Amino acid sequence: MSALSRETFIRILSAIVTLPVLAYALITSNFLSIPILMASVIISLFSLYEYYMITDRGEAGKAFVKTGLFFGLMLNVVMYLYAFGKPLGFSRFFGDSDVWVIVAFFVLFIAVILVQQLFTRPLKGGSYSLAVTVFGVMYIVLSISHIILLKSMLHGVYYIIILVAVVMLNDTGAYFGGVLFGKHKAGIEASPNKSWEGYFSGLLFSVIGFILANQVCVSFFLKKELFTMIECTILGIVLSVLSNIGDLVESAAKRDGGFKDSGSIIPGHGGMWDVFDATMFALPFFYYYLIIKGML
Repeated sequence: MSALSRETFIRILSAIVTLPVLAYALITSNFLSIPILMASVIISLFSLYEYYMITDRGEAGKAFVKTGLFFGLMLNVVMYLYAFGKPLGFSRFFGDSDVWVIVAFFVLFIAVILVQQLFTRPLKGGSYSLAVTVFGVMYIVLSISHIILLKSMLHGVYYIIILVAVVMLNDTGAYFGGVLFGKHKAGIEASPNKSWEGYFSGLLFSVIGFILANQVCVSFFLKKELFTMIECTILGIVLSVLSNIGDLVESAAKRDGGFKDSGSIIPGHGGMWDVFDATMFALPFFYYYLIIKGML
């Protein structure tokens, strides 16, 4: 077996093992939907830890890892209580908006790491440490934890199915499109080997994936229209672009830190951030589009 074939085999085997578990956590509404909270916690905290390791500059500045992970966990809990707190009797603390809760959360978070910086770290590299710690929680944890909010919507399970299908097919289409047809390099410094053919293939797969996933949900489960064909096309294109941006942001961080993969927790795929980088922009955008559309 060649090295390429072995790597492909490991990637497929890892997917076979992990996808059913992830699918259950994303879809089930049992146990007060705590599985979606656990999925968000595991994905976001492992990704955050990998980000902190990538950005570690030693004496020149590094994240407050334990503090960042703790507040990352708390942010997931806040999102869960806002989304599913009503059956547990916690919704009265949130009212009709989560804005003040999130603002208060980050004010406390920043205050804690400022105190840590002042009394436990040298001044050199302090600004870098503070910025890396806060940015990691805001970019990675806040973005991924939107999956909890998405799940809490009336047809949240179907929105998740559609989003996952689009992101996965975008990545698959870009990979095979680049391998089979890639001749013109996109020239993007963060990922110089990517080709325009690969990006276009991913975009095409995203649109097709959105249309098919929408039709499957409507035809076999809901019996009502979720998105029009025009919406499917436009959203497929937008989500493809946002997925690629998420991938490029992670690639830029890895190149800056001198890493090939963000980690090795998932055999054949690399780290947790490697797997879920494409959702960082796509997930919040999709959620707020649905909010604006009034599909609560």
